[in-house]
Amino acid sequence: MPSAWIAHVKSVYAKGKSKGMSYKQAMVAAKSSYKKGGKAAAEEPAPKKKRGRRKKKKPVKQEEEE
Repeated sequence: MPSAWIAHVKSVYAKGKSKGMSYKQAMVAAKSSYKKGGKAAAEEPAPKKKRGRRKKKKPVKQEEEE
């Protein structure tokens, strides 16, 4: 299954092929009309990634029995 970018380039190339457009020219033309993300990204935002280290636990103080 090709990526969304490849599918977009193929559709632009198919439309311009009858006019003598090369595949390289189709990639340049597709760059201006391509929108990143797609349907899945527009519907639901990506979950946030956790960053950084875990905090160290504080040592438990032990009471001395006298």
